[in-house]
Amino acid sequence: MEVTDENLATLANYLQQTLNPDTNVRRPAEKFLESVEVNQNYAILVLHLIDKETVDLTIRVAAAIAFKNFIKRNWPI
Repeated sequence: MEVTDENLATLANYLQQTLNPDTNVRRPAEKFLESVEVNQNYAILVLHLIDKETVDLTIRVAAAIAFKNFIKRNWPI
């Protein structure tokens, strides 16, 4: 996944879907995010979303939480 506006929009859309109370919407979005976590640019994409002031604050917070969870799962502490 390259850092492009299209990929940022896709990631933002899936992050928004993770906030949906309907499990039929939320679970596929969570699975998608787990599947793209292995991409070397995943963390950079998430950080770009967090930093973009034009992105809705709710999505930015969801991105920050996703980044925190990514770090917890993938970096030995």
